[in-house]
Amino acid sequence: MPVNTASSVKFTLLTACKNEERDIRLALESALAQTYPHKEIIFVDDSTDGTKEIIRSYSKFGVILIDGLGEGCCRARNLGMERATGDVVVFLTADTRLEPDYLEKILPYYQKGYDWVTVESCSFNTESVYSRFVEMQHRHEDSSPGFDPLTTQGYSVRRDAALAVGGITGGIYPVNFCRDWSLGKKMTEKGCKKMHDRSIVVPHKSPDTFSEYWTVRKARGLMSVYQSYFLFGKTLRVLFFRFMAKDVLALARHVLVVPIALRAARIAWHSNRPFRDFPLFLYAGFMQSLAFYSGEWQGYINILRLKKSGCHGAPQSGGTEVVRVI
Repeated sequence: MPVNTASSVKFTLLTACKNEERDIRLALESALAQTYPHKEIIFVDDSTDGTKEIIRSYSKFGVILIDGLGEGCCRARNLGMERATGDVVVFLTADTRLEPDYLEKILPYYQKGYDWVTVESCSFNTESVYSRFVEMQHRHEDSSPGFDPLTTQGYSVRRDAALAVGGITGGIYPVNFCRDWSLGKKMTEKGCKKMHDRSIVVPHKSPDTFSEYWTVRKARGLMSVYQSYFLFGKTLRVLFFRFMAKDVLALARHVLVVPIALRAARIAWHSNRPFRDFPLFLYAGFMQSLAFYSGEWQGYINILRLKKSGCHGAPQSGGTEVVRVI
């Protein structure tokens, strides 16, 4: 039902985090800097480093810290939604840096009766080849006709609508993988009213070292196999032949050079220095593919080991840990 007055809409800024002491102040400071007054700020944390202490130091500003259940980001976000008192929940990551008027920008959609809002995102650190490649690749994908993502940086949902579909799809699995997209999928199937506004931009930090880049890109491969096996019921035999076919095609593309060179050129074209970035993006794209396929095979081996140990049963209620993927 449409909301008639701004004062009747309360926002919950929700961050699920684990071991983010290096970046957590970005989310804390940008949440506190929001000029819209009717809000609460919640962090659900599973950390073993100093993240909790940093969040607690902001309690004097009204920041709420909830201890996570040790079951990962998806379960933490569900827990945060259950505890929230806001009408609308805005999902943040530790490296999100919202503009101060962000809540005012998305408010009109909820006043008009929308149930969830996705927005544009951008990397605020594009000095390194890795973070710049991630940003330009995102711009390339975002320019595709009909691009309408299920999740984005800073996406938001009407709390009652999200809880009505059961939140993020849960399950306690023996491995960790992301399934935040499942909330958007269920809301779409339920007929919830959505808006994707590209004019609203949420800055965030992209991996800017080789180690971070490799870890994040490999995590995408891990999640690909875990989702296929645990969520979609694909057998190991099917996954083996699928991965072999993908690897053969990837090898052919790299041997021929032209296909990957064309893709690198298209991505570099979104940069303000396309000719200088082209060879760098060719390298970054190759390392991205290598990390992804490495992640898939590592995930496959992990499942084989789980099967041998007998720890691969059906999912139960709950959640699991997620590697933050950008």
